[in-house]
Amino acid sequence: MDDDPSTGNQEQGKTHLIMADAVIKTIEATHGMDNFEFSTQPLLSVIEHIFSLSAHDAKGIGEMRSTSVGDVKVGDERMQKRLVLKINAISWEILGNCSGGENMHETVLAVFNALSPFFWAGKGAIALAAFAVNYGEFWLVEQLRSSNNPVAQSLASLEPLPRDEQRTMFEDMSRLVEGILKLTKCICESFNLQSHKYFKPDEPLYNTMMALIPEYTYWIIRSIVISQSNLNAYGYTTSSNIETSNFSMLVEKVNELFSAMRSQLDLCYQKVENNRKREALISEDEDMPLYDGYTQTPVSIELLRKKTVLLYISELKHMDRSPVPSIISEIYHATGKKPENYEILWVPMLERSPKTSPEKEKTMFNEQQKKMKWLSFRDLSLLDPAIVEYIEIEWQFKKEPMIKVLDQQGRLVKNHDAMHMFLIWGTSAEPFTGKREAELWAKETWGFPLLINSIVPSTIDWVKEGKYICLYGGENSEWIQKFTGTILDVSKQAQIQLMMIYANQNDGKNNAAATSNVTLDRMQTFTFWGRLQSVWQSRVQSGMSPESDEIIRDVFKMISLYSSGRGWAIISKGTKEMTMGMGDTVLKALSEYDKWKGFVVGKGFVPALESI
Repeated sequence: MDDDPSTGNQEQGKTHLIMADAVIKTIEATHGMDNFEFSTQPLLSVIEHIFSLSAHDAKGIGEMRSTSVGDVKVGDERMQKRLVLKINAISWEILGNCSGGENMHETVLAVFNALSPFFWAGKGAIALAAFAVNYGEFWLVEQLRSSNNPVAQSLASLEPLPRDEQRTMFEDMSRLVEGILKLTKCICESFNLQSHKYFKPDEPLYNTMMALIPEYTYWIIRSIVISQSNLNAYGYTTSSNIETSNFSMLVEKVNELFSAMRSQLDLCYQKVENNRKREALISEDEDMPLYDGYTQTPVSIELLRKKTVLLYISELKHMDRSPVPSIISEIYHATGKKPENYEILWVPMLERSPKTSPEKEKTMFNEQQKKMKWLSFRDLSLLDPAIVEYIEIEWQFKKEPMIKVLDQQGRLVKNHDAMHMFLIWGTSAEPFTGKREAELWAKETWGFPLLINSIVPSTIDWVKEGKYICLYGGENSEWIQKFTGTILDVSKQAQIQLMMIYANQNDGKNNAAATSNVTLDRMQTFTFWGRLQSVWQSRVQSGMSPESDEIIRDVFKMISLYSSGRGWAIISKGTKEMTMGMGDTVLKALSEYDKWKGFVVGKGFVPALESI
């Protein structure tokens, strides 16, 4: 059996370390509702100054005296006075009388009760400041004792001197003081993170870390009380204080807590940096980081202030093959002038492949930039590769173009991709949320005008005037000639006003233009089919299915017509009557007009044609 008393002390110390978790709830209960906050940095600076100068030569004594807690500015005069009084009260009334041992826990609770009105970071800082006052004064006296000061020499003859065996205790205490200072600064830093521009208060990692602050603060104040009890007993006891042999374990515990919190805090900073990359897409250090394609001039980031920003994200290498830029351009300049309440910013996704050199990417970028009438980066080098990587991972960009929206406060709108909303409703879809999408569909009337009126504005008047509209397309000139001739002849017989719109898919000239009221060029045709795709995506994303939704079924039919590569036609009247079919099928039905013309008066032209 081991009779070494130091072993018993160490075992008891380990028990204290394990049992400390049981009192955390008691400690949390001492926290008041006031939660007074103040700037901890000035106070921490003085504390660090005192600890760094303590136990050095007399040269530092005057310097130490030149800075005091009363000189620290941590808020207004009222808060300043309150802190100074609190620090001195804890220093004199609580710490000055603590003796450790069995009373240690009561002393710790007394400190927490005294600090009840303050926020958690402030508790540790104030307690540490109270201990720093006593610690600094202790070393001032020790330095005077070793000097030639006659008063100090006389005092030394009347007071007991420290024993040599207790010198080791101060080396351990110094390491403990260093550890609790680092942990206190780390806690204060975690609270300061909340004021960071790109901090998100709902970050789980941060909230998990902050939930441990009461425990960390407990170990700081416990360490302070143990250190102070040893200072109070210094030179006066005949046996080692019961906590003295536990310094090494306590240093280990505090350093362990610091390492854990430092790691968590560093991860939080990484999250903040990711938020910065997501929101701070454009460097604010650049004077003119953007290029306005409308005015063809470099512009400042200030142009985006208090505006909705649509981030058009697309592959750089496939920009010249995609119809989307032209479709966006049609909507962007629908009024004939630059929009005032929003901007579109092109974010090209770089390939980052050995096959594509930076010089080639720059050339492609410059070529596309000249074609755009909206915003882009002034130079490709201003697009941080980390931004590209973030978009690929966090926004799950694959190959298809997408639109992400930043509101007027620069916050990301929570909608995975607003492309379809923009292509259907333009800026009427603001703020591009799922709620807004549901609202638009609730008041939208499904029909031909929804798909074509932004491309051919005159269709709005045609619908109001009760005219029939026929949109058709195809590359077979023989079918086009037969179809246009037949439908125009039937419209005369049926005595209906028919407006013809030809969707040209290859920009080639044919006879359709001569017989049509409007001929869509290739890009306008792509715009029409793009809107169809967007309607499909919007309805499916809203939870609709072909079985339950007529709109999805109609869109599917239209897309099937386009995908066939053959002639096709869509005939409508107003917002409710619409029929469609493959070119040969429609031509055959029109050619047999005499068989169903008797139903036109009762049913109407479109329903009668639909019933064939």
